[in-house]
Amino acid sequence: MTTLTRAVNAVQLATLVVAAAFVLLLFVNEPAKPAAIPAVGTDQAGAAIFSTRCAGCHGADGGGGFGPALGNGIVAERYPDPADEAAVISNGRGAMPSFADSLSPEQITAVVTYTRTELE
Repeated sequence: MTTLTRAVNAVQLATLVVAAAFVLLLFVNEPAKPAAIPAVGTDQAGAAIFSTRCAGCHGADGGGGFGPALGNGIVAERYPDPADEAAVISNGRGAMPSFADSLSPEQITAVVTYTRTELE
């Protein structure tokens, strides 16, 4: 067996091992499930939903990040009608995903109320 043949065999073996590991990881790696959402009407439901669903992009204090700032009255200024803000949360816009399938209308209302009253 020549040196070239051994090198080719080693590369083939390494490729096979990497491919097998990749396929194994595809089946083992499950996406993380979002944190549980508190029931509407519980104390601080809007704050809890905001912290688990919105703060990653809009910042824990609503100061912005990947998503635009919402605090200090910015969201109320941008959306004078709370129903317009709720529509954006429900339907998404641009890079913001829709939350209509993961939050109930009551939960969306709790987030809207929180962003308008607590992030100021």
